[in-house]
Amino acid sequence: GSDVRRGRLHEALSTFGIEASVLTDSAEFRGSAALRAYSSFILPKSAGALAVADSPQRAAVVANNIAFLIREHKSHQEEWLRNHDRSIAEAEEILDGTPRQPLTLVLDNVRSAHNVGNILRAAEAARVSNVVLCGIT
Repeated sequence: GSDVRRGRLHEALSTFGIEASVLTDSAEFRGSAALRAYSSFILPKSAGALAVADSPQRAAVVANNIAFLIREHKSHQEEWLRNHDRSIAEAEEILDGTPRQPLTLVLDNVRSAHNVGNILRAAEAARVSNVVLCGIT
């Protein structure tokens, strides 16, 4: 039963260039939608799901779904890496020689931490020379 389905799925995954052990053994995919799709094909929970899993083309369909979910998972990780804030040292290296703007930004009683963070990031990107926080900020 499950060994036959596992073999069919591994064969179908290999057509997409995916090594099943990367999916099953990697901590990166623990709890991911791709691993859940893999597990639900190997060990279906109902008689109806078992009948669908045993159909001839189902392994290819599930492998295609898993390949998509892996690409989606990796794109979310890459998006997070692309959007992280640079350290001050990295920013100074990139902007070396760019003068700071002679501007002082005053934040008075700005209560939202999200707004304060966004304003500080924008001020750094605009090369503002001073940011003053006062009041409850």
